[in-house]
Amino acid sequence: MLSWTLLGAVIVALLAGWFWYDSLKQRERANAAAQEACERAHLQFLDGTVAFARISFFRGANGRLALRRTYIFDYTARSIERLQGFVVIADDRIETVGFAHAPPLSEPVERPAEIDHPPARSLTVSRPASNVLDLEQLRR
Repeated sequence: MLSWTLLGAVIVALLAGWFWYDSLKQRERANAAAQEACERAHLQFLDGTVAFARISFFRGANGRLALRRTYIFDYTARSIERLQGFVVIADDRIETVGFAHAPPLSEPVERPAEIDHPPARSLTVSRPASNVLDLEQLRR
């Protein structure tokens, strides 16, 4: 005979398994999006993978509760400095891919002394009306 406690434990185990599988699937999508964005911007995607940064709930277009996952990745423009980008996946779609600011490849690197943290520039991959996140805001 199946007790309520055992039934509850089975349901929790099934939900945990589903979440784990879904998280792996979304991470693979974030990897592909980051790699494609780096190729389009002529940047080198470092380490070959993204890292999980944050998960949150939000209301989708149809009003239902959904998950928003944020992943970070490293890239370089000149093989000298390591910069950080991010991928936001909201409810099974790539919402935003963003890069830290890097000077153009053809120009020499000249930064004013008073600027400690260059501003972020973002590249939207999937849809034009997305919420673009500031990288400094993402780190907080």
